[in-house]
Amino acid sequence: MMNTKHTLRAVLALMLMLSLFLTGCASDSVAPHDEAPALSDEGVATQAAAMALVTAHVLPRMVEYSSTNKDMYSYEFSDEDVVAGTIWLDFRTGGADGAPATYSAGDWCRMHTADGEAIGFAVGLDSQIAVTLNIMADIVQATDTATVRAGSGGTFTAGAYSATFDFADVVVTAGQNYPAGGTMTFVSGARVLTVTFDGDETAVATLAGGGSWVLNLEDGSINAAG
Repeated sequence: MMNTKHTLRAVLALMLMLSLFLTGCASDSVAPHDEAPALSDEGVATQAAAMALVTAHVLPRMVEYSSTNKDMYSYEFSDEDVVAGTIWLDFRTGGADGAPATYSAGDWCRMHTADGEAIGFAVGLDSQIAVTLNIMADIVQATDTATVRAGSGGTFTAGAYSATFDFADVVVTAGQNYPAGGTMTFVSGARVLTVTFDGDETAVATLAGGGSWVLNLEDGSINAAG
């Protein structure tokens, strides 16, 4: 998986431009005190692509984490990561109500951001994009696989725009670059996009009511599905 700041800088700048200017009334001037104009379908798809990129980089930490033996873990992304910020991981045996466990023994994990904190991109948009997470997953240690439970999700903020997202049956495996399957539902205002993962470097975002895009999980770019 591509993981360098140099390569992503131009892509993230493009995503910010699309988020702020590809709007249904982009030609209108907007004073600072005015409400931000509604995003176009493509603008929302671009935001969903940014969130899908975060997903591909963050969720595997549930099965790729290693540290000293303890029950509660924090992971701070390094300067070489695409994502910036800190996530917390709570491993248990026997499900959500089970006993605390080490990362190498747990069969359930909660990954989340701390209250009042968020993660973002390490380059270009760190002050513009903020993501909060509350993810629950079942873990199979024998295969180093995590399956995200339905209802897991969070919030996505890009400048003046905000959205929510939730996952259903997203599968990640240690050593694999992309989610092997499952969906993310991305809701921005009245628009609802369903992003489907299939194990390779692309995912497909389908807009309720029409329209679909191919999302590139390497660089966050989008192309209309043809």
